[in-house]
Amino acid sequence: MRIVAGSARGRRLVSPKDDSIRPTADRVKEAIFSIIGPCIHSSYVLDLFAGTGSLGLEAISRGAEFVTFVEKNPGSLKVLRENIKLAGFAAQSEVLSIDALRALKGFNRANRLFDLIFIDPPYGDNLYEKTLFSIDRYGIIRNGGLIIIEHPHWLGLDGIFKRFVPVKNKKYGSTAISILTRRDDNEDSSISGKF
Repeated sequence: MRIVAGSARGRRLVSPKDDSIRPTADRVKEAIFSIIGPCIHSSYVLDLFAGTGSLGLEAISRGAEFVTFVEKNPGSLKVLRENIKLAGFAAQSEVLSIDALRALKGFNRANRLFDLIFIDPPYGDNLYEKTLFSIDRYGIIRNGGLIIIEHPHWLGLDGIFKRFVPVKNKKYGSTAISILTRRDDNEDSSISGKF
């Protein structure tokens, strides 16, 4: 596992020693960032269910302003913190050891907004709908911002999009990537306008 491009290109990251973390494959990561590339520069990013931190660290390497990593699993947190240190991105990131849904509520209270949100929850926990509902309910994504969801290719997410507009859906073997945006005609949509 490595950082694919940007200022830390080629930097090797720590991989989990067991199956408790499912890191994003490098080829899937490359595909994601080739799609969202124009939206990354100077963005504020939220990496939910961060695991190894691979997606958020890639975003910093490619020009994101700041990444907030949310991860509650102790084993994952250890790997995540080690990878942030290896990449040299401690000053451009923060790690919150908290349940993802509680974190979203907290961001609302703190009036924090994000341009890009990565969602890659444990596949068996049925967290996709709850997470999208909370992102919408708490209004933590800027208008025109992008939500990037990694999920099993067989999982149909069409029914849970509701308040978000699908932008792209791609399959890579057993993994699929769905990219959504939130639009409100009363607000500036600068991020999705780059897409």
